[in-house]
Amino acid sequence: MRLLRRLLVGFSFVALTLVAFSQELPPPQDFSLIVLPDIQNETQYYPQVLDAETQWIVNQQTSLNIQGVLGLGDITNNGSDQSQWSTADSAFDTLDVAGIPYFLAVGNHDYDNLVPQNRVATGFNQWFGPERYEQFPWYLGNYNGGNENFYGMLNINGRNFLVLALEFVPRDEALNWADGILAQYPSTEAIVITHSFLYVDGTRVDQCDTSDMNYNNYGDLVWSKLISQHPNVDLVLNGHLTSGHAAHRGDLGIYGNLVNQMFSNYQTMTNGGNGYLRILTFHYGTDTIDVKTYSPYLNAYMTDSANQFTVPWHAPLITSTTGVISGQVRDVGTCKAVPNAQITAYGNTVTADATGHYSITLPAGYFAVSATATNYSTGSQNVVVNNGYSADTNFFLTYSPPQPCPLNPAQPSVTICGIANGATVSSPLAVLAGANDSGAVPYMQLYVDGVKIVQQPGPTLNYSEPLSPGTHKLTVQAHDVASVTYKQTINVTVPSAAPCALNTASPSVTICSPANGANVSSPFTVIAGTTDSNPVSNIQLWVDGKKLTQQLGGTLNATAALADGMHRLTVQAVDSTGAVIKQNISITVGVWSADPPPCTLNPTSPSVTICTPFNGSTVTSPVTVTAGATDTNSVTSIQLFVDGKGSTIQSGGTFNGSATLASGTHRLTVQAKDSTGAVIKQTVNVTVP
Repeated sequence: MRLLRRLLVGFSFVALTLVAFSQELPPPQDFSLIVLPDIQNETQYYPQVLDAETQWIVNQQTSLNIQGVLGLGDITNNGSDQSQWSTADSAFDTLDVAGIPYFLAVGNHDYDNLVPQNRVATGFNQWFGPERYEQFPWYLGNYNGGNENFYGMLNINGRNFLVLALEFVPRDEALNWADGILAQYPSTEAIVITHSFLYVDGTRVDQCDTSDMNYNNYGDLVWSKLISQHPNVDLVLNGHLTSGHAAHRGDLGIYGNLVNQMFSNYQTMTNGGNGYLRILTFHYGTDTIDVKTYSPYLNAYMTDSANQFTVPWHAPLITSTTGVISGQVRDVGTCKAVPNAQITAYGNTVTADATGHYSITLPAGYFAVSATATNYSTGSQNVVVNNGYSADTNFFLTYSPPQPCPLNPAQPSVTICGIANGATVSSPLAVLAGANDSGAVPYMQLYVDGVKIVQQPGPTLNYSEPLSPGTHKLTVQAHDVASVTYKQTINVTVPSAAPCALNTASPSVTICSPANGANVSSPFTVIAGTTDSNPVSNIQLWVDGKKLTQQLGGTLNATAALADGMHRLTVQAVDSTGAVIKQNISITVGVWSADPPPCTLNPTSPSVTICTPFNGSTVTSPVTVTAGATDTNSVTSIQLFVDGKGSTIQSGGTFNGSATLASGTHRLTVQAKDSTGAVIKQTVNVTVP
């Protein structure tokens, strides 16, 4: 029945079009296009809000002369959820019945199982694929049989408008297809919709703005490879990003055509976005586009300058006799800002600020621009400057630090500077090393006795590590961009030093601190040493009969975090003959004063209350997690688990930490342990768009 209804709608559209062309065309009338940014939360949680939007579009079709609807991706929260697709289908059926064309871009959440990297969009194409559109005369075709990339033509006032929908972070092959479509209609005005393009700050998305498959084409590359290369493109629209709601900019393509670019996304607001959509009204008389942001659900407008504005439509608005080159200088490996970088163009040099941002004002022209910084490679680009406009130009420089010492000339190789194999050293030991590699080295690592201690970016390592007395194996390992791993390993010995006046009897253990019977606060330090005519292999700290830690050699310096109450401490050593020697003391840990709870806690004892985030909420990454425990016994520790994997652990009965989460749904568990050994927990589920 739905297919028959759509066929009838398509036939009616053709008939009306033929009648229109059989008559003399009237003077051009202003018209509107409606933009629907990320509707995913409305689809899943607030279908009444989405229905209000599509019904309002139908009701205003005549008064606003609405000629089409443009969806910016993320129709659903999960492209594998058939119920969400069914909800969206019902809402857009309203437009089908009214004969209003619509073009819906695919978003990262619309791919199967939230995995856009696999480029599988079964649900998207089942519900909003070619079969849904093929009966409409405005639908003209797609790339590779699916609607992740498709195009159509709107005839408005006898004038054709090409609408091109591009996949999320397009692949080169998708851009090549789109390039052919735009070249096929060189004199037809073109509008491009795609899920990610313009960033929340009004610059185009670059390789450091998001982690969205940066091995494909982020916004900057889509601009340079496709959008700027065609004289018929004049509008690009996107959503996706959640750290802001709206931004816009204008740039001139290589043919001098004005390209307006607009970002909008309201999904993080109440009710999945409160039903806010955009009304783009195109005025022939003034050659302008009015942009208004309106909610049919609330019957309210957003009137700030980011959400209500007017831009020139075709003719560039020239307000100055100069233009600007502006952007940011960052480290290509870490994406950190490179402050104080020197940017030079046309004999002018400026210095980037502490955040790596810079701006140079120049007359219109074509300029070579370079960026230099201490210990970085030089970056260079050719940039077109247009009067009255700012050219978004970012530099990503490669860190090339000075060599820490003469390096092994073999490539690839690691050189540990100034420490000979078998050397006797003091603690803490400063480890300085460098890598010699024809390619870039993203990071180096220090291992002590087979345990990774630290990882530092770039081809040098500089780190100070405390070592216990005894012999240790040090390994410095480098990784290059070709995924090649190489290393150098040496052995060093730290001599024993008595931490206090030791018992002279051999063999014996002396606990230097704390004293027997002492009252201490947690955490506290335990220091001990041995007297033994034989070498001591290791020394261990035991608390209440359980081993807490073990260190090499005959001295111990360890930290213990214990619950309030009396505890038995044992320091036990093992020498080269296998003899075990020990000393026992008793201590009392004073009452620990907990921080105030972060919210009203569940009064049940024992229990854990997760204060933030709420169960089922949509959050941005990194997400802040706060929690508290209610327990008649003292709580010794509290820990965050993400999807079943232990993360941050904190002492006491309150938790305040953060977790970096990938897009998708995650399980957060806060687990507390009290002085009796009881484990209590609470779990919530959150979604990162």
